Amino acid sequence: MIHPNTVVRNVSPEIGVGVFATAPIARGTIVVVRDQYDICLTQGQYCGLPGPVRESMETHMYHDRCGNLVLSWDHARYMNHNCHSNTMMTGYNLEIAVRDIAAGEEVTTEYGLLNIQEPYEIHCGCENCRGRLRLDDIEVYGGQWDLAIRESLLRIPAVDQPLLPVFSGPDRERLDAFLQGRAEYVSIKGLAWRACAGEL
Repeated sequence: MIHPNTVVRNVSPEIGVGVFATAPIARGTIVVVRDQYDICLTQGQYCGLPGPVRESMETHMYHDRCGNLVLSWDHARYMNHNCHSNTMMTGYNLEIAVRDIAAGEEVTTEYGLLNIQEPYEIHCGCENCRGRLRLDDIEVYGGQWDLAIRESLLRIPAVDQPLLPVFSGPDRERLDAFLQGRAEYVSIKGLAWRACAGEL
């Protein structure tokens, strides 16, 4: 589920639509949580779908740490990549704002954390764009991403969190343990998953 202060709008003819903030969203705000309504398919389930259904879903899905394909049920699926994104996936099955997001600003994410299985060109238009997503992005950039994510997670208790009531289960327990100093931070390097030969 995505933060309520967001909406889908056109970005450009080349990019299509994206997600935009309708009000300021502070750093440390939980922007997306994986919930029970998201579609989660194993590789076998996904491959068993009719071709047109797979093609329609594929653009908006990501692989979780177990290799399952996840499709958000709401407009979180329309978040675009930016090499300097203002939100990032975490090891807690949530996306966190890693900097303040202004009203009217596009809400972007880091596709390098979503287990993209094939390298492909990106044209996000940001300064110092990487130009290409690669299979080892988590390994290469994970250290600097972890720093931004960890510092942002620590701000969770200090900012408004409309999504916190719908975030539950083991991931919520692990997050609470980290915020209360009872557990170590869960690195995003643990999100990495690679398909074995023949799985895709």
